[in-house]
Amino acid sequence: MSRCPLCGGDIHPELLAKTTAPSLPLRRLIQQEHPSWHPSDGLCPDCALAYARRHAHTRSARPLNAQTFPRTTFPYYHPLEYGLLALSERLPHHPGYTGKGVTIAFLDSGYYPHPDLGEVVDPGLDIASLDTDVARIRLALESRPNRIRQYVNLIEGHEGVGVDAPSLWSDASNSWHGQMTTVLAAGNGQLSNGLHRGYAFQAGLLPINVGRPSGSIPEEDILGGLAWLLREDNWQRYGVRVVNVSIGGDFTQPWWENPLCLAVEELTRRGALVVVAAGNSGQERLLAPAQSPSALTVGGSDDANRRWRVDRPGEVEGLRLYQHSWGQAQVDAWYIQKPEILAPAVWLAGPILPVSPLFRELWVLGRAWEALQAGDGDEARHILDEWYSVVKLTRAIRTASDEAIREALLLRMNPHKWVHRHAQHVDGTSVAAPLVAAVAAQMLEANPKLTPTQVKQLLVESALPLRHLPPAQTGHGLLQPGRAVALALRRHGGSLAGLPVSATAISSDSLRKLGIAVRVAVDAPAPAGDSDNCIYVGMYARQARSVSLVGSFNRWQPESLSLERVRDGWWHGVFRLPRGENVYRFWVVDGASGAGEWVVDGENPARVESGFATAHSVIG
Repeated sequence: MSRCPLCGGDIHPELLAKTTAPSLPLRRLIQQEHPSWHPSDGLCPDCALAYARRHAHTRSARPLNAQTFPRTTFPYYHPLEYGLLALSERLPHHPGYTGKGVTIAFLDSGYYPHPDLGEVVDPGLDIASLDTDVARIRLALESRPNRIRQYVNLIEGHEGVGVDAPSLWSDASNSWHGQMTTVLAAGNGQLSNGLHRGYAFQAGLLPINVGRPSGSIPEEDILGGLAWLLREDNWQRYGVRVVNVSIGGDFTQPWWENPLCLAVEELTRRGALVVVAAGNSGQERLLAPAQSPSALTVGGSDDANRRWRVDRPGEVEGLRLYQHSWGQAQVDAWYIQKPEILAPAVWLAGPILPVSPLFRELWVLGRAWEALQAGDGDEARHILDEWYSVVKLTRAIRTASDEAIREALLLRMNPHKWVHRHAQHVDGTSVAAPLVAAVAAQMLEANPKLTPTQVKQLLVESALPLRHLPPAQTGHGLLQPGRAVALALRRHGGSLAGLPVSATAISSDSLRKLGIAVRVAVDAPAPAGDSDNCIYVGMYARQARSVSLVGSFNRWQPESLSLERVRDGWWHGVFRLPRGENVYRFWVVDGASGAGEWVVDGENPARVESGFATAHSVIG
């Protein structure tokens, strides 16, 4: 047994090895009080949690961008947290499912095989050094397998099929929008060290290019994309189970009179879920195909780039609506409220087109900014001097103060909505819809037997109600990725049918049906009756030798609270936890290597900052 270098408490040596990368704010805070401590020393999770809570209290209640000169273009709340939250921080997802084996089709105005669409993350890929030369970048990317299963070009009524089409590798400005939607749904985080990774980062992709060279997309062209999928069941040939439509029609029309809406209905009937952006008018006005009854229409939410917890009503009430369109679809005597579900629609990291001059400029500015954030002004000066030909900041920057460099960088970064070396912040229901499409792909990976109607039903059933917002505009509430996958696993035909969702309080009757013995997580008096804080937990770990529960209640000691293996790699148990807040993870020992890993509960959307890259799960 090892000891925490800060508090001296016992900690499993393998777990200590997992705690050597606390966040930058925590490193600064710890070193103020323990100057001799180094991140490589690690620390126990309880100490990290305590410092994370202390750091949280130092965040500003109001966005700091309003107090920055020049004023930045997105909200942030601490000087060391200048950037956008990752999707996993906004809406916790199920880490066990990645959309593998499912293809998502996209209808959009142009695409590019962005590095984040690769089969795997390739540490040796240095796309920025290729100087935005279109041919060289294409050569570098073509040599690495990507997840684009096929590419269809329907521009101006012409039909071209093939991933070698020039329009797929074009540096035209209209290539950006489709690149953005595909990467938001299925990017693997290649260019952001995993920070900005999509939920379905192993899904296959079928981009369908529609519209005109000018960038306009008439409704008849969107219809052409759906007609191609329907023709000869092309959707089935390429394994398409989800279709994302982040573009809209020309005018309002009853769905039963609109050919585009009728095509959505037919595609749904055949077996593909169609996810559609509601539109950004801020009015009660839906354009095709958003009013299609079978479509899953997606509106937008705004979390102000602020951390919040799903289990704290006061923090949930801080969420606001994006200015999306809304309305109703009539089916016989029934009315379906649209949108049915919301997803984040603002302050999302959108990828910059790799073959645009902006890509390399923001790469240089980002490197210099990151050096400044780390307190290394000399390195920032060196970067700006070395890459003078790209950014063309005056050479006097060599002798400028750190504050002057910061101001000069912001003046260049702000017009481009910079948030990362390779990303700028984007908004609209166009970016909300791909998030829902990605979760649908995770659900279909978890339970391939689901029909489009069932996927839609489970997504809205698992959504978080936002009762403080206008009901006509919120639908069933906010997307909950992990919970949606959990319900998919338990739907008829799913591998966990009949079992509770993890992190669920369980009654004595349910215990008897499950036949699981209750374990006491800590030595504490056991309250009587059904309200004895018995919690069911479980996770998939097919290759594991053992799985145990670790947390604040047992000082994170692996193996002491073991789970039982059942049903094709599902491990579960029921534990009596102490009253109050219980922070936890699972400790998973690999069957082949014997190495341990700590993993969050993918089915529990309640998370708390851990001080590390990923949050802890929390109950209570």
